[in-house]
Amino acid sequence: MSALGLTTISNYDFCTQWVIDNSDSKPVRVLDYGCGGGEIVKLLRAREVEAFGCDTFGGAAVYSELENSVLFGTAILKMEENKIPFPDNYFDFLVSNQVIEHVRELDKTLAEFQRVLKPGGQLLTIFPDKSTWREGHCDIPFLHWFPKKSTPRIYYTLLLRSLGMGSFKEGKSPMQWSQDTCIWLDEFTYYRTAAEIHSQYSAYFSDVRSIEAELLQKRLGDRYQKISWLPKSLQQSLTKKFAGRAIVARNL
Repeated sequence: MSALGLTTISNYDFCTQWVIDNSDSKPVRVLDYGCGGGEIVKLLRAREVEAFGCDTFGGAAVYSELENSVLFGTAILKMEENKIPFPDNYFDFLVSNQVIEHVRELDKTLAEFQRVLKPGGQLLTIFPDKSTWREGHCDIPFLHWFPKKSTPRIYYTLLLRSLGMGSFKEGKSPMQWSQDTCIWLDEFTYYRTAAEIHSQYSAYFSDVRSIEAELLQKRLGDRYQKISWLPKSLQQSLTKKFAGRAIVARNL
């Protein structure tokens, strides 16, 4: 719910509803890849869907929180060496929210998705690509467009940080924050072009489609009426630029 009292939803809600809408009321089994604190798993289980999650939990604070959860070790498992800890042909659906941009070897990850999905199983991934204007991890626009380890991006970041932009500042000086932010992006993000993404997804899955306009409509809820007159192609493009990609596909 927004501050104006208008109904909006999160990516977690969107992923949950996407599974419900595409399951045809049949019992299904779902994996949330890179599940973090297990929000989607919890939402799906509240809807009586057999949902599971996995994550590397690489130093994340949510790991210690999850260790005390009844879901951890049963519905939510820790990944080792980026292998999904579930059997072949196990899931009807796989969802992943804001994770693919952190995957170093996308081919290997997509091969894992294909392995654990049943034949005909469906995939939804939401993530930013190279063309996205906003770098959502630090709120410095276009920062991910700079070559990794390049010096100019530090001073670009410093300039915008000095103008009040940026997030997760943690009391650091503008220069220290700028340097640390760039180092973190170098180590943990891998932004790809639309062509690269489509090529790699198509090697493992069929019916690869972008549904950013649908994501925008569902996310905005009541507020969508204000922009519903815009052409769907423009809605699709704007969502990619400001939020990222929403890609669905079907297992071969």
